[in-house]
Amino acid sequence: MKTSMAYTALKSFFIPVILFCLSITLSAQGDIPRNGNVQFFYPSGQLSSEGTMVDGQPDGYWITYYATGIMKSEGKRINFLLDSIWTFYDNKGDTLQKISYMFGKKNGYHVVYGYEGLKQGRDFGVVVSRGLYVNDKREGISYYYFEDGKLRSEVSYVNGKRQGLSKEYNNEGTIQSLKYYHNGYLTDKEEINRIDKNGIKQGIWKDFYPDGKLKTERSYRDDMLDGLYKEFNTKGNLVLVLKYEGGQVVAENISEEESIDIRDEYDERNRLVRSGPYRQNIPIGIHRVYDPEGNIIESTTYDNNGNKIAEGIVNEEGKKQGSWTDLYPEGEKKSEGQYIDNYRVGRWKFYRKNRQIEQTGEYRQGRPNGLWLWYYEGGEPLREESFYNGREDGTLVEYSRTGKIITQGDFIDGEKEGKWYYRVGDHIEVGGYIIGLRDGRWKHFYSDSTLKFEGYYIQGNPDGKHKLFYQSGNLKEERYYVVGFRERSWKKYDEVGNLSMTISYKNDVEARVNGVKVVLPEGSRKLIE
Repeated sequence: MKTSMAYTALKSFFIPVILFCLSITLSAQGDIPRNGNVQFFYPSGQLSSEGTMVDGQPDGYWITYYATGIMKSEGKRINFLLDSIWTFYDNKGDTLQKISYMFGKKNGYHVVYGYEGLKQGRDFGVVVSRGLYVNDKREGISYYYFEDGKLRSEVSYVNGKRQGLSKEYNNEGTIQSLKYYHNGYLTDKEEINRIDKNGIKQGIWKDFYPDGKLKTERSYRDDMLDGLYKEFNTKGNLVLVLKYEGGQVVAENISEEESIDIRDEYDERNRLVRSGPYRQNIPIGIHRVYDPEGNIIESTTYDNNGNKIAEGIVNEEGKKQGSWTDLYPEGEKKSEGQYIDNYRVGRWKFYRKNRQIEQTGEYRQGRPNGLWLWYYEGGEPLREESFYNGREDGTLVEYSRTGKIITQGDFIDGEKEGKWYYRVGDHIEVGGYIIGLRDGRWKHFYSDSTLKFEGYYIQGNPDGKHKLFYQSGNLKEERYYVVGFRERSWKKYDEVGNLSMTISYKNDVEARVNGVKVVLPEGSRKLIE
């Protein structure tokens, strides 16, 4: 694709240029002491931050403080890049986040803490989330928790996107949902371990070993075991199968294989017409129908409880072929489309249990391709998005239930590119991206189209003058950045336009507040003149 080639070329050029400009910007600030231990102070004399400078750049161990003297953050740099674990605190000294870095990027665990809603007060917090990062992208399993510290969900990530199996728990620690993702999008969902409104167990229940492997699977009807009960060892091998009816064991200590009966039907000329497995007279697995030449002309797939879950040909090699329909266990249509050699191809449609369409789009060799459409439960358009070989490529549009556009922009090879539009709460944001990072001028508007904010970005970093406005149109704040670093005078105004505060920054640290210099204790190294 031409767009993807242009993107690759731009990426190879743009990043080195930005890094080069950043190094020039920092080295040009010659009034920074180039080497040694340094300290910054608030106007009150309270220590603001302290650390080491090497060749004019921050390096080694650094600590920042609130004006009250409570530690705000701590961590170290190696060769000027963020490294090891950085810890961030709130103004009461409670830990908010711990982030592991290597070579200036998140590498390792990112842990977020919470304190809201704790009956015991703020003497301790709970982990809200814990996730692994590799080169600034989530990888592996991330864990999310309820306010009381109990596990709420486990989400699997690959290259920063949800992928594979994710689990959701209730507050009692029971798994309630199994979700399956591909390239960040939900492709399947299984509800398990459920009780009805009367507190009675219904449907499939599953237990898992600590490593996530299936331990037991069983089926309930009106709080009584009904159907197959299975146990698996830690290697995933089936070790026990029991058959229940109405809460009573009707067959025990049998292997699943021994309980399966393959039934073949033949015509008057002894040609195979139909074949499929049964267990206790219940159809399970794949059942096939053959024509007189021995070709498979029809297949039906059943789950272990005899529920029809799919209609479509599965050849003798186990590959899905041709027209295909997936079904919910209750019989409602779940999805429909075409397969070629086990790959989804062509137009597919996915449905909710209420038979309303949820999403539709095309596949090419198992990967989303072309335009995809999502819908709300009422049938209103939710999202339009284009793909190329499984990656976002083209225009994305998201709508509110009332039909208003809330997000619109383009992707190139999976990254945001060009102009984007967001409707966020009571305001609108408009600006551009390069390689997935904000770049160029961005503007925010109030709901009446009055300008709320405008500012410039370079590769995701604010740069130059940023302005914020009241809804009346009067200036609210002026800020100034140099490639993400706070610099010069920042000004705040009241609603009638009177200047209420001025804060001067030098090298991303406060230098003056309302014209008052930062005062350093006698004998300290003086960083700000």
